[in-house]
Amino acid sequence: MDLTNLRVVALGHSSAGKSSYLAAAFTHLAAGRKGFRLVAADSAVASRLKDTGKRLAKGIYPPPTSRSTDLEAVLEYGRREVTGFHWTDYRGGALTDSAADDPETARLLGRLTDADAVVVFADAHRLATDPDSHDEVRRTVVLLHRAVGDGSTPLPIVLAYTKSDLLAGPADWARARAAAAPLEELLAGGGRVRGATVAVSCGRSPRGVAVPVLWCLSTLLDHRARQAENRLETANGFVKDLRREANGIDSLVSWFKGVESAAKRLAYWEGEVRERKEEVAGLSRPARRLAKLLEREQRGTAPPAGASAPAVTR
Repeated sequence: MDLTNLRVVALGHSSAGKSSYLAAAFTHLAAGRKGFRLVAADSAVASRLKDTGKRLAKGIYPPPTSRSTDLEAVLEYGRREVTGFHWTDYRGGALTDSAADDPETARLLGRLTDADAVVVFADAHRLATDPDSHDEVRRTVVLLHRAVGDGSTPLPIVLAYTKSDLLAGPADWARARAAAAPLEELLAGGGRVRGATVAVSCGRSPRGVAVPVLWCLSTLLDHRARQAENRLETANGFVKDLRREANGIDSLVSWFKGVESAAKRLAYWEGEVRERKEEVAGLSRPARRLAKLLEREQRGTAPPAGASAPAVTR
């Protein structure tokens, strides 16, 4: 897992609100939150997203588009870069084209297979009112199942219910979540999937816009920090054992046998410990702080329990 360029893939039909979401999320996080700040690699892209974000705050939504949107960005903590990521979304046709040899679908499946994280956008109002949307849910689940596969690295998947402010009440939410139940079941299925659901609205009263991005980055950063801590623990164990072996007699015997002495191996592992400590110091604190920021941003964003839904996993 390359923390300098995590690959995040966004899925959703052409009017699910992906473009609005990205603009709202970027505007929110680019302003800075608890020491974290999102910075786009391309200043022109950043300006365009912020302009759209300002219009969203006035209730002016961008028109639906079939174009995919790419964003190269880094998440900074203080003055230090914590992680970089590449955000790519796909047009809705990739979720509805049935041809197995459809080039767009093939490209999408390839990106999903290589993805470090996935955000699925589901128009909550459409789920509650349009039976045709159920077919798109089923197709999305099929694609995700094919892409998840096996592996030890966690795969964050977020189900973002967009336009959640358009749902009138529990009955609407019950229909929407019932339609999306196959997706929620996949998120709660365990294995390498680390799933979350969030109700998102991007207009005058934005809600939950930071959660999908932060969930993905926090989950992956926490995994990397735990890996670094485990490597440090292993290196410390080698140093402890070798310090008992490293002495003059061992060096003499090793020289006579033509093998590497414990003292030389100790010097190597002491160097490894220093490097591992630096790695842990650079990951653990930002990972903890990012998890706290995520918890703060998640408050009040859980979809209403209008339908029986599985618990998410982390």
